[in-house]
Amino acid sequence: MVKVEACIRGDAAKETGLFARAAFQGGADTIELCASMHLDGLTPPRESIEAARLAFQRPGLMVMVRPRGGDFCYSSDEIAEMRREIEIAAEAKADGVVLGAMASGGEIDAQQIGPLIELSHSLDLKATFHRAFDAVSDAQKSLELLIQLGIDRILTSGVPWGESGSALDGVFVLNQLIQQCAGRTEIVIGGSVSPENAPLVLKELQPWRGDLSVHAYSGVMENDKTSARKVRLLVDAVSE
Repeated sequence: MVKVEACIRGDAAKETGLFARAAFQGGADTIELCASMHLDGLTPPRESIEAARLAFQRPGLMVMVRPRGGDFCYSSDEIAEMRREIEIAAEAKADGVVLGAMASGGEIDAQQIGPLIELSHSLDLKATFHRAFDAVSDAQKSLELLIQLGIDRILTSGVPWGESGSALDGVFVLNQLIQQCAGRTEIVIGGSVSPENAPLVLKELQPWRGDLSVHAYSGVMENDKTSARKVRLLVDAVSE
């Protein structure tokens, strides 16, 4: 079974509730809640998390924890801010957080991300490593490190961060990662995923073990809003 994650805007509580409800009605298994999508997603305000929780009435509310745009190399103050944001997500009854931290050389910063994963788990939150994974210098080595650190999910397009292309362009790398993972953590396929191209991506993958999800933002929107109809089309597309 392939699960569906809808990424929704979380800048304002009222529209967040509408978008989360649409994702729920469309059958999304999970939603990723982000503010400031023009900056590739930042931490949403508490009010938006609470609105999403009311509207998405099943487990699966994942909250972005990213204090600023730009790179993924954070100061100690920014890490402290991320810790507070994880705690707020738990208080607002989220089911998970989406985060990442990198060292300047293109490696995952285990000393920063490890304690954040531990904090998330202590608060009964799943931890997803976001598309900073696409910025690592060695994807295979980074995958093993994240599994060792206890990550629950990894979001990746298979395309290097900053380069154009969809998950369909990254399918060779995605296939390598999924096979290497062998069910030890959940791989979430992102990168311009839509009801039209998701089956094409899945068709190119070898048989896999464990959990696999597809993640869509614009691909499940109509008129710049999350669409229950488009979410349902994606759910149906990956179920065939």
